Amino acid sequence: MAQVGLLDCNNFFVSCERLFRPDLWHKPVAVLSSNDGCIVARSQEVKVLGIPMGAPYFQVRELCQKEGVTLFSGNLTFYRDISARVMQTLADEVGPCEIYSVDEAFFSASEGFSESDAAELRSVVLKKVGVPVSVGIASTKTLAKVASEVGKKGDGYCLLSTEKWQEYALETSTGSIWGLGRATTSKLTELGVKSASDFMNLSRTSLRASFGVGVERVYDELHGKRVFGVGENSEVLRQSIASTRSFASETKSLSDLESAVAGHVVHVAEKLRERGLCASRLYVQLLTNRHGDFFMQGGSGEVILKSPTAQTAVLLKEALKQARQLYRSGVPYKKAGVVASGLLPENLVTQSLFEEEVVESSSIDTTIDAINERFGRGTLRPGVLLDAGVKTSAKLRSPHYTTLWKDIPTVHAKTP
Repeated sequence: MAQVGLLDCNNFFVSCERLFRPDLWHKPVAVLSSNDGCIVARSQEVKVLGIPMGAPYFQVRELCQKEGVTLFSGNLTFYRDISARVMQTLADEVGPCEIYSVDEAFFSASEGFSESDAAELRSVVLKKVGVPVSVGIASTKTLAKVASEVGKKGDGYCLLSTEKWQEYALETSTGSIWGLGRATTSKLTELGVKSASDFMNLSRTSLRASFGVGVERVYDELHGKRVFGVGENSEVLRQSIASTRSFASETKSLSDLESAVAGHVVHVAEKLRERGLCASRLYVQLLTNRHGDFFMQGGSGEVILKSPTAQTAVLLKEALKQARQLYRSGVPYKKAGVVASGLLPENLVTQSLFEEEVVESSSIDTTIDAINERFGRGTLRPGVLLDAGVKTSAKLRSPHYTTLWKDIPTVHAKTP
């Protein structure tokens, strides 16, 4: 029976930044969230300093300066492009894979997949893309996650046999098991269940009665019984696609908020088309500072679309209408966002007999996507975005090395 493999990029955002900054290898590097608010990625050197994930930057600013930590503002366009290169390289080597996140993908490993194969896979990705990865191989997805974590602490790969897992289970905390949430972990701890071994020794019947079928599935996977096949939790099955961001400073301007919402709609629509999906619902939010006097003035609303779609024009019209309804004059807004939900594969969408005829814009969207992919995101965009007033803070953002012509590095060669 084929095994399950997991390729996991090591400290992915940091590794992306180091690609074009080789001087930063083996030096402390961290990446900040939108508006440079929190630490969202850390090199191993930063982890050793005791700086936790998610730490507000203002709390660790002095330590970062003292220890010479190089900081970057998040550059998601760049990271997504490098991710696509990693995933394509993986697919070229092992065949179809299931992209689980921007830095992880599952794949089916042949029955004879060996440690040398895992080492070779790591070498190929590093050579072709430049990003270090870990490879975990096991009988189930949950155990493959465990194997990849073990690999990170060793040679970069791990083939987790039943015997090895019995040993690691004694030292693996329930909180680190993929699929067990914080609330479940807390309840298990109260019951004296602290390790994976303790968890596996519980009664399956009582576990389901107390925690439900979801936890029971994790239990089965830890015992080597495959519940989730590769591809069963792929991108096509995700429940929503979101785009949200806080502003560098609050705004009371409706035009600013419309520009922000429009930008999120464009991003969400691009992702829908990229994944061959259509949205049935659109959720719009305009939020205020949760620590300010206007906390209760923010709001959100949902639009049920007449027909599932991925067309930018249709989604933009509905989102802007909803944003205008949510807007309150004089209220300082801090954040805007758009979430597309009720997702369906585009080949399963049928048009209602009673729906008014809508001008087909799919070909226009396809053309715009192709131009933006070639010349850089935002080359062509809706008019409402041309004079966007709200800005986000990203003072430390690196160039878009691989997605904008103007940011492509220039190499100078010296003649001997």
